[in-house]
Amino acid sequence: MFGYGFLSVATVLLCLGRASALSPEEESSLKNALHPFVIECAEEYGIPEEKFEEAKAKGSADDIDPCFMSCFLKKAEFFDGDGKFDVEKTNEFVKSHLTSEPVIKFFEAVGGECVKVNDEEVTDGDKGCDRAKLLFDCITELKSKIGD
Repeated sequence: MFGYGFLSVATVLLCLGRASALSPEEESSLKNALHPFVIECAEEYGIPEEKFEEAKAKGSADDIDPCFMSCFLKKAEFFDGDGKFDVEKTNEFVKSHLTSEPVIKFFEAVGGECVKVNDEEVTDGDKGCDRAKLLFDCITELKSKIGD
């Protein structure tokens, strides 16, 4: 259903435009690590590859179902079972797959700034859809403050 090239969307979702700072080896490492989660969740939520290509072209996850994002974040262990952002596991993942200092620093900033989404009121409890949207909004806002 989804080709290997499709996986660059995981990088877009993860880095929201910071992919240009990644080496080919880092991008490959991300693709290998995240591939199963993207595929499982895309199939579960019926999201076609074209939707991801649109998101990649726009550099935005606004049109992607937040429940897909939550599914992906939980499977990748960036969210815990309660649907909350797990800063420690996210940073461990980033540091184990990436060596790009700007990207690592960006995710350290994400952890410091965006952990606040865990304190927000959500309507879906531990499902995590609302919180996934809040997290991606926070990342997008932080990216615009920091710049590329």
